[in-house]
Amino acid sequence: MSRYEPLAQFLAAKKADSWDASFEEIEERLGAPLPKSAYKYPAWWANQSGAGHSQTRGWRSAGWRTCDLDLERRRIRFEREGQPSSPPSSALLNRRSSDELFKRASELTGITDRDMLIREALQLLVAREAGLRLARLGGTMPDFEAPPRPRPVI
Repeated sequence: MSRYEPLAQFLAAKKADSWDASFEEIEERLGAPLPKSAYKYPAWWANQSGAGHSQTRGWRSAGWRTCDLDLERRRIRFEREGQPSSPPSSALLNRRSSDELFKRASELTGITDRDMLIREALQLLVAREAGLRLARLGGTMPDFEAPPRPRPVI
């Protein structure tokens, strides 16, 4: 029996089409703690198919998928496969996650005006993409390799 079988059985027996769960609630269903990687890496919660993560096989075998992961708050939503996700307010983000993203961006930048935040984000996106495009062209130093840079610890 898989370590994630109790979660699969719980989801299979559920009448509702979605379950918003804290990591603590999931651990209660499992009767064991989640691995540390579940607290750090969104990929742990991915819905990939094929060989690999036994946790994914657990919820997928019961006909469920994960969505709306919030590592900071340690919460995730499980939805029955074939059910539409919560209605998005834009093509990419639902209203709740969009509001949270704006709030976080405002805290980090000090910009409180939504339009100014969007403008700043678009300017940075354009600059990044232009830089990537230029880098793909190879410039005048095609053999140049960028030095390693420190990555933030998340």
